[in-house]
Amino acid sequence: MTTETQVRGQVKGSLATIRPLVTMSREGLVIGALEWGVAREPAYETATAAASKGDLELLESGGGIVGAIEAVTKAKPVVIFAGDTVVGGKQNRIINVTVWLAAMSRTQLPVSCLEAHRWDQGHRFATSRKTDYLLRAQMSAQLAEVAAMEAEPRDGPAGMREPMARERRRSYAAHQGAVWAEISEKEARFGARSPSAALHDLYAREAEDLATMVRAFPCPAGATGIAVAIGGKLVAVELFDAPSTLAEQWPRLVEGAASAWADHRRAVAAGAEPAPRHQHPDDGALGRMLARAGAGLDRAIVGPSVGEGFDLRLAGSRVRGGALVVGDDVVHLELFRAEA
Repeated sequence: MTTETQVRGQVKGSLATIRPLVTMSREGLVIGALEWGVAREPAYETATAAASKGDLELLESGGGIVGAIEAVTKAKPVVIFAGDTVVGGKQNRIINVTVWLAAMSRTQLPVSCLEAHRWDQGHRFATSRKTDYLLRAQMSAQLAEVAAMEAEPRDGPAGMREPMARERRRSYAAHQGAVWAEISEKEARFGARSPSAALHDLYAREAEDLATMVRAFPCPAGATGIAVAIGGKLVAVELFDAPSTLAEQWPRLVEGAASAWADHRRAVAAGAEPAPRHQHPDDGALGRMLARAGAGLDRAIVGPSVGEGFDLRLAGSRVRGGALVVGDDVVHLELFRAEA
């Protein structure tokens, strides 16, 4: 039986294998391709591939719940990644955490709303683009905060203390109000408003510019991870368990990076962020993020995933993140810079 210590150990061992392959840059956006010692074929379909073939249905849960949707799989397991978005239903959503969906299953997924002023009769969703890395970083910090709160013992009946979160089901919830507030701030920086305050409406306005950036960053052969630097700072590291998974996800990841880069440039132009002093992070940035993540693993919160395997939530010094571990494999790992 897998223990919390074993899950932390698997993630720590994976962190120790990460090394850079290629670094590319354009106009202040720096993308690094990484590898971390995996060369297998995935034992699952990604949600984007499965949905396109009809192997995955994404539906409103019951009569509709803001914080949940349902995923229905067919003959193959499916992995849906944190940061993936779905459009349609009663309102557009973002998937909060990475989930391994067993074949022939119906699973309720934790999500957050990406538009504030629509709640109609829609029932089905289509898969869509990744959210930008800056919003994902904020949500990762929120998920770590909620997990820590849920891990605290609390008073039960007659003053008795209830068990820790590892013995209770976690919510995997983000702060919905903060997500809506960030979308509103993005709209203000962009100088455009959506009738339903829908983040995807903003993304549609920048799609052509982002496509140009995506073409500028091809996926190197054999890579299994990506590092993203914006404004001279390393802001995110994301790893997958198979080169073919990264190759499929790469254009979507670069799109999310380019969207965050464009939003940062708008914030600098508006005086909300200081102008960067340099475009590239220093040579030790990746090592520091990985070391901080490793140091924070002993306090990471581990619990049963929404689907198969275990979810890990990390809140270390200047780093936040999460991982999905299934069996002996770290399927997905995401790390984000957290300001001091």
